Amino acid sequence: MQNQWNIRNFYRYDNNILNPRIPAHNLGHDDNILRYEFPLMQWIIAQLERLFGENILVTRMTMFLVGCLALLGFYFLSKQIFEDELLASCGAWIMSLAPVFYYYTLNPMSDIWAMTGQIWMMAFAVQYYRQNQFRHFIWSAGMLCLAGLCKLPYIIFGIIPFLIAIREYVNHGKSNALLLRSIFTLMIFSLPVALWYIYAIRSWQSMGVLSGVFGVLDVTELKSYFINTIDRWLPGELINPVIFLVFILGLISLPISLRNMSGLYRILAIGGILVILFYLYEVNMIARIHDYYMLPFLVFLHLVILRGLSLLWKHQMTRYISVLCLAIMPGLVYPYVNREYWSIDRNSYNVDWFYHSKELTDAVPRDSICIILNDNTGTVKPYTIDKQGYVLDKDELPKGWMDDMILHRRASFLYSDSRKVDTNQIILPYLDQLVMQIGSIRVYKLISIQELQSKNR
Repeated sequence: MQNQWNIRNFYRYDNNILNPRIPAHNLGHDDNILRYEFPLMQWIIAQLERLFGENILVTRMTMFLVGCLALLGFYFLSKQIFEDELLASCGAWIMSLAPVFYYYTLNPMSDIWAMTGQIWMMAFAVQYYRQNQFRHFIWSAGMLCLAGLCKLPYIIFGIIPFLIAIREYVNHGKSNALLLRSIFTLMIFSLPVALWYIYAIRSWQSMGVLSGVFGVLDVTELKSYFINTIDRWLPGELINPVIFLVFILGLISLPISLRNMSGLYRILAIGGILVILFYLYEVNMIARIHDYYMLPFLVFLHLVILRGLSLLWKHQMTRYISVLCLAIMPGLVYPYVNREYWSIDRNSYNVDWFYHSKELTDAVPRDSICIILNDNTGTVKPYTIDKQGYVLDKDELPKGWMDDMILHRRASFLYSDSRKVDTNQIILPYLDQLVMQIGSIRVYKLISIQELQSKNR
């Protein structure tokens, strides 16, 4: 919803790609701008809305198409690694049914764009490894830039084209010119990533992503995160449950495979080790909630699955059984995904905000500055009612804040599902009239600036 608000604000108010805005004026920085990753995804979707109109369907279709590009990239990557088109096709098919992939390819998450860049970066790097044509290395560096801009951690996968460049240097007479050209190309394409994050990181002081695991050293809590990842996310979200045994087979065969395989597999294995180190560093931020942080794992996990599937395909009977399982897999996976991911009960919010979204949206003019209770994200409830303003939490609304928001910040309405606040004797004098009550949510018109000034005299 935060990303969708970036899209709304690019479309409605400020189309400057450097100024991603959120609805909570009290949680961003100047002019409610909040810079995290480079908002390429959000800005592009906003431009598409200029062509097709402002509609969530534009976002969903764009995300779906980018997800398809990720699958196409995984097909090309797998075909070059395993040199088997049918096996590569099955790999793309299996990845499309990973629950976390299925879910986030319909929701505006820049992690999907970053993962797509990661996959194509690896595909072009492997193509360079196979064919030794430098244009493929340039494309790989370009895709690395895309991945890093959309999500900073993905820049670590630059180790893959870098190691391939070292390999080419060693295998081609230790040409300094070739090595320098490769390093220069990676540096040039990494420069936009570095410039953006140097610019944006100044506003990240309070973000736990910077301190990583060192921000929380509760061993018991960390242990619960690891258990959740291995016991729940790995078999049930990153890999669909039907194919998990094939993954185990591929994982068991991996040590033997690496001993007998070329340097390419070892380079890819180093990429896999880096993504594990990334997880270990950010485990406290990922916790048991932010499963989209795990998307970098998908390509490596599914390469392991294809390794296991390739072993099964050596025998005709197990090959036929495998193909049959793949054919019926959607019927087994989709009900599980839809039940787990798309239930309204999965969120912790008062469902009245969602069931009555249209009425709450229409209750007051769209551009009204509103006070909205209670939302610790600063984006969910404002999204459902399509309003901006001051988003508060923990049933707190001190008198001094009310004075300031009305007098100096043009707040004119209050949305509340908190009786503790909107029946408080301190707050009641600020409420002019009840505009609407629907379900447990009340919408109040606040007193005017003139009335407040008169009361304060």
